Amino acid sequence: MGLTACDDGGTPDPTDSGVTPEEDGSMMMMEDSGPGPSTPVVMAFDGTDEVPADLSCRGSRTAPTGSGASTFTATADNFGASGTVDDLTVQFFPDNMPTADGTCTGTCQEVTTGPDGAATFMGEAGAWYAYRILAGEGQINGGAAMGAFVQVVHVNEVAPDDGGNTSLNAVSMSTLNTFTALLSHRQETTNGLITGQSFDCMGRPLVNANVRVFDESGQIPFGTGGSDTKDFYFSGTQVPQASARRTAEDGLYGASNVPIPADGTIRVGIYGTLEEGGAQELIGCESVRVDEGTITILNVGPERSDGPSGCSG
Repeated sequence: MGLTACDDGGTPDPTDSGVTPEEDGSMMMMEDSGPGPSTPVVMAFDGTDEVPADLSCRGSRTAPTGSGASTFTATADNFGASGTVDDLTVQFFPDNMPTADGTCTGTCQEVTTGPDGAATFMGEAGAWYAYRILAGEGQINGGAAMGAFVQVVHVNEVAPDDGGNTSLNAVSMSTLNTFTALLSHRQETTNGLITGQSFDCMGRPLVNANVRVFDESGQIPFGTGGSDTKDFYFSGTQVPQASARRTAEDGLYGASNVPIPADGTIRVGIYGTLEEGGAQELIGCESVRVDEGTITILNVGPERSDGPSGCSG
């Protein structure tokens, strides 16, 4: 995806930190070392403390089906910065299946975020849904600033109860550039960028988990070279940390510069150590379509009996 910085009214331009764009529009930064050979035992964060993760549903859970119709409000938040974002076009997919061609057909609902970044959608309470925020100019904090926002696709979100509220992750180009600079990663324009949250059976974020990504040929290796695919993690502040080697209390993971296979499908595996001194095991596996010029957000819980296979290797 393109990495030309734009002013979003508050997020710093990465060129101020000594980051130099390459001629092809991508960015080349320092190398990192990747995760170490062992990790602490996977835990969950209950909002206050780290507690033992509940993985009792691993292998037996199924995708949530919902409990009834829900009309709810979703607010576009300026992820990694501050404020809400108006005037962004959002496509809502109550079946959790974004269209491959970018259109809004069938059960899709297309809405433009209004004052305070709000939009109203109709779904199924407790069921998964997906949304796509189209790339475009947005007004931050009711027009206090303008920003160029990249396309975001978010899959496996849980719809709130009727009358409830939730948020949408809007990411400005300036924020994306800053994150890439902080991580010292290179993001090729033709490769994918995947991120999301990992959860236990109680829906609590996983701590000390790692991500692996797979295509139809098997695992895509992470490396330390400038053009390699790399994993990254956050620290509970919506800002990725170059030194982080596993998920923190927010459960957020990421993989940058992911080659997009011919069928467009990437499988994401969440791994972790379940006992002291043990080897990492597969905790959860989900698949998602990945597109150029798009941030793909995929939530991953414990492995499902009706879920994809192929997250081992």
